[in-house]
Parts: sequence; structure tokens; C-alpha cells
Amino acid sequence: MPRAAARTGRPGVGPVRSRETFADLRRSSSRGRSGPVSVSFVDRPEWDRPQVAYTVNRKVGNAVQRNLLRRRMRAIMSAQSEKLQVGAYIVRSNPDGRLLEFNELKVAMSQALERATSRTPSQAGR
Repeated sequence: MPRAAARTGRPGVGPVRSRETFADLRRSSSRGRSGPVSVSFVDRPEWDRPQVAYTVNRKVGNAVQRNLLRRRMRAIMSAQSEKLQVGAYIVRSNPDGRLLEFNELKVAMSQALERATSRTPSQAGR
């Protein structure tokens, strides 16, 4: 079966794979939080697309509940890929994230993303 035609423009969201990027995200002061969702961001203008990692703690629930939340977060990030700044993101959810409806999670993630990417280094410590 032939594959669908490739999208024009920048490719979608990719996974974070390097230890160095994870270390940079851990040290990053560009963070945003909204409800049960928090986002850390590291600007990487030399990259061709954003890279995203997802963290869902075992406290969220069993594997089915964690994977459902992770899939929802991945779908939201993919839908917003054209609007995302190029760089690395780590998206986390605490246990209350599984209680949100999809649209509520989408709003919380959008707000957390906005807060994480709008901070300059001088504002991050405030």
C-alpha cells in the first residue's frame, strides 16, 4: 500500500533521544505549569523540528491509565506542532491529569506551553 504524500513545510514533532538534551531540560529554567501539567523547554533554533518527551508517573494509575494519558498528550502536541517553537520539551502530568477530559487537558497543556516558551532567562527565576 503506498504511503500518504509527505507534508510540506516543517516535519511534525519528534522524540527526545539524547542524554544531553534530557540533561538540558532538567537544568532549564523555562518552565510552565497549568493545573496538573508542567512543561520544560530548551530553545534549539538549529533543529528542524521540536522534540518532545512525556513523563507520566506511576502514581497516575495502572499502565492502561498512564498510556491513555500519554497518548492524549502526544495527540495534543502533534496537533500543535506547527505552532511550537523549535526546541526540546518535556511534558509532565501529575495524577490529577487522568481526571481531565481531553479538551480540559488540551487547555492546560496550551497554557503550560505558553508559559514555558514565553519566559526569557531573566523572567524564569521569578
